Amino acid sequence: MARVDNTGGAGYVIDNGTGAAVRTKLNQITAAVNSTNSGSGDPSINSAFQMHIDTSSSLLKIRNAANNAYITIGNVATTNLGLAALAGSTFTGKVIHNYTSSLTIPSGTTAQRDGSAAVGMFRHNSTLNQFEGYNNGAWGAIGGGAGATGGGTDEVFFESDQAATTSYSISAGKNAHTVSPTINSGVTITVPSGAILVIL
Repeated sequence: MARVDNTGGAGYVIDNGTGAAVRTKLNQITAAVNSTNSGSGDPSINSAFQMHIDTSSSLLKIRNAANNAYITIGNVATTNLGLAALAGSTFTGKVIHNYTSSLTIPSGTTAQRDGSAAVGMFRHNSTLNQFEGYNNGAWGAIGGGAGATGGGTDEVFFESDQAATTSYSISAGKNAHTVSPTINSGVTITVPSGAILVIL
């Protein structure tokens, strides 16, 4: 790691001097450029758009156009500088979408669902023409008005699985309906007080 100082010239300026003095300054500048001006903290000699690596934090920074502050680009100790890769990334903190248009989510056929789905996955199913999410070991419809589907823009059919394989309790303050489901052995369907379950 190396940075320039005022030896033999101010910063990156090379003063007239003896061969040894000029060589010393050239070696200093070359070392600084070769190491991306690396050192602990921010450099004391700066110019607009100058880059450097803060070895105390492993952060790569660039000087702003006004030459009065550094802007962090990323962490050199992390793959892709810790930035999101175009081919897929994992975010470990909250992601805020600060715009007023729309967010495009993945859309694909039923056959293109994830081979190993995980709870919380969300996508648009182009085969069923509906949004869906993965929970409790299965994909299920999400939103879309009342959740009904049909040919074209028709929303007249409510589809459900044919068997209840996991115990379920209807949400408090809600009613429910289903069509002749098979309830597997050991599975319990709980209807809270005041709720109505209609089985067609």
